[in-house]
Amino acid sequence: MSKGKTLATRAKPRSKSAAVIAPAFTKPTSPQPTAVPPLRAHSSAYHYPLLIEDEGIGKELLGWFDGIEEARNMPWRKKWLDPAKHESWEVEFGKLLEKRAYEVWVSEVMLQQTRVSTVIPYFNTWISKWPTVEALAEASHDDVLSVWKGLGYYSRATRLHDGAKAVVTAKDDVPCKIPSAVDALQKIPGIGRYTAGAVSSIAFGEAEPVLDGNVARVLSRQLGLYVDAKDKKSTDVLWEVADSLVKSVAGYPKKGRSSDPGQWNQALMELGSTICTPRPKCEECPIQRTCRVYVEGQILSTKKATVATGVPDIEDACTLCLQLDTEDLATAPEDAGDDDDDDEGATAPKSTKKRKTEQKPPANTISNYFTSRTTPKPKPDPAAPASSTDTPTSTAESSNPNKRKAPPATPSQTRAIATYCSLFPKKMPKKAVPEEDAVVCIISTPSSSSSSSSSTRRYLIEQRPAKGLLASLWQFPQQTLLPADKQTPASRKATARNYVASLGLGSLDGGEVRELGSPVHVFTHLKLTMHVVHVGLEGAAEGATSEGKTARRWVAAEDMAGATLSTGMRRCWELVAET
Repeated sequence: MSKGKTLATRAKPRSKSAAVIAPAFTKPTSPQPTAVPPLRAHSSAYHYPLLIEDEGIGKELLGWFDGIEEARNMPWRKKWLDPAKHESWEVEFGKLLEKRAYEVWVSEVMLQQTRVSTVIPYFNTWISKWPTVEALAEASHDDVLSVWKGLGYYSRATRLHDGAKAVVTAKDDVPCKIPSAVDALQKIPGIGRYTAGAVSSIAFGEAEPVLDGNVARVLSRQLGLYVDAKDKKSTDVLWEVADSLVKSVAGYPKKGRSSDPGQWNQALMELGSTICTPRPKCEECPIQRTCRVYVEGQILSTKKATVATGVPDIEDACTLCLQLDTEDLATAPEDAGDDDDDDEGATAPKSTKKRKTEQKPPANTISNYFTSRTTPKPKPDPAAPASSTDTPTSTAESSNPNKRKAPPATPSQTRAIATYCSLFPKKMPKKAVPEEDAVVCIISTPSSSSSSSSSTRRYLIEQRPAKGLLASLWQFPQQTLLPADKQTPASRKATARNYVASLGLGSLDGGEVRELGSPVHVFTHLKLTMHVVHVGLEGAAEGATSEGKTARRWVAAEDMAGATLSTGMRRCWELVAET
């Protein structure tokens, strides 16, 4: 391979649309007055990211991340591999780069809707068993699901496996089979825009953005965007902003690949995960001074009776932000939790704060920082400065080093600011999750007094379809109950008996039929009540499973721990083990 095509220089040409930084918001020609809550009148230029203008604070964020990068001992965080330092051994470096990209890919998929502390042991086990993308491609699907067991959202494991096989079977004769360009990465099964951006920036040093829930929360507060961050229109805007920021930090397009894009993206993710959380620790934030929402919270915390604000022309008014309701202020969460689920389900739905309906807000809510005596000031003279001393300023727009700094916030003001910031982005009401009931049949063969392992009690499990919910996992046979069914313990036992009889497994005469319990399992889109019924057979044969599209097998009780059961099915099995 010629030097002109080494890994240090080889890259597919970017599309013309990606060759220029195109911010989602026009850079304002003059300082923008703070959007004073609750009306928050402002122009669209108010949302122009101040992080782009303040190069110093961008370096502070990178410096902050450098200082805490290794604090949580994440095994997938490693130093960036600079291709310019390895031009003399292209093939060997290609394999190192491929392994690095593979590790980033695995970690990002595992981290989707799962806590870091949960992922770390799974990641270590996975990489120990399959250290390269080639090793994963050669693994059996059952082994992949077995290692993933307990991590939840099992379709992620299937997509990783399918993606590895696609990468390995590609005919590209290159040292690193995992591509660096986001467009090529997104052609791999299971890799979407976020994962592609993470792999491209962290492993390859490309100036590509990432946007997950944590980054969206950070950006919505930095920009002062009061929107539903999951709405497509809002998401498109946040992607554009994230793209502008990472390209600005990386010096794109003048500079080539570097560690900056990956470090920047990881810094934003870490910030949203540890400081700019649903209940933020604003006093610890390294980019506090460019945060629009923080400044708005400062106004709220000072209990000013009047504040100066500009009223934008209707042509310039922001059309993205939703109206900040005073009811939102009155019910701002004091102890908000993360919206992301940790498993494919939970034992019970999370509690949510109910909206208050009183006209007068209760004591000690941040809505009390507004008073009925507030009167608007006359519209400011266009020739006058855009802000006043009544409005706290701590952004790059007011960076005069000789200007007297505002006194530090008191503890109560700090709490008020953080509470206000917790309103961003807009939290939309969650849709009601459909509910469903099912009879889960724990079907067993008769036990024997013999000490032979072949004559001990065995239990029937079946494999789910290769596509859909909990694809390819094993479960106990179950029968969905119709909503119109009148449910009683007796009726559920009768349903279980009739269903097991239809499988043709053996005689039920004299066999035990007993209900063990009804655990509730909550998926992201379904609340399932599992009525667990133990059905004992009389003289069932080892091979008497039904012949059809559903794979079934008998498993001894001591071998059930090795079966690839979902979390919900394991909870059902626990009821059997307790009896």
